[in-house]
Amino acid sequence: DGLTSLNATVNIQVNGLINGKRAQGELEADLTSNDKNQSKISVTGPLLGDIVAQVGGSLVSLFTPKAVDIYKVPEGTFIVLNGFFPVCVKPQAANASAALDEMSPKSLLKMLTSSDVARGKYVGDETLNGKAVKHYVINGDAFLAAAKKSKDAKTKAFAEALWAAEDADLYVDAQGGYPVAFSGCYSGTYEPLKFEGDFCVDISLTGINQNSPVKLPAA
Repeated sequence: DGLTSLNATVNIQVNGLINGKRAQGELEADLTSNDKNQSKISVTGPLLGDIVAQVGGSLVSLFTPKAVDIYKVPEGTFIVLNGFFPVCVKPQAANASAALDEMSPKSLLKMLTSSDVARGKYVGDETLNGKAVKHYVINGDAFLAAAKKSKDAKTKAFAEALWAAEDADLYVDAQGGYPVAFSGCYSGTYEPLKFEGDFCVDISLTGINQNSPVKLPAA
């Protein structure tokens, strides 16, 4: 609740099927958000071409970008496809970017580390990226059992689509009490990516309350 802005990185590695086709590789999403209701998610990685059509409809599917930037500002949502030349799309559908919105650290951390599903043990006090943190290990089986009974619809749906969850590492800021890093692996279906198989999630918060500016491209 004390986070007014943040910079973060989410890395998802997969080995399985996307839309029924063999897929092995990774996606990386870099998020910047501030207290002015502005955010930007930049998505890159070898798997980007496999899911790009899910981001902005038929127009987006015509391109194979090297990166996709999703801007959410008071003026609306804008998707920029960065390839040989940048193409900006203002999607008509309100949920056009929903697939990649689910990759945001806030969405993932709420689903994977909330108090009603996180079950495990305290490992000890450590230092991560120069900051004092508390290290916990979340028990995979206990998480799965609790998440299937969660009152949060997204968390429950995520858990019911899983076959298994491995133990996960969670690092919490020693003073602020908020998660700063998470790493866990799962087997099953991940609906936002239309994926089925094994996948690992790594999340790192790199800037807390720095209030970084978010600016739309000039054109």
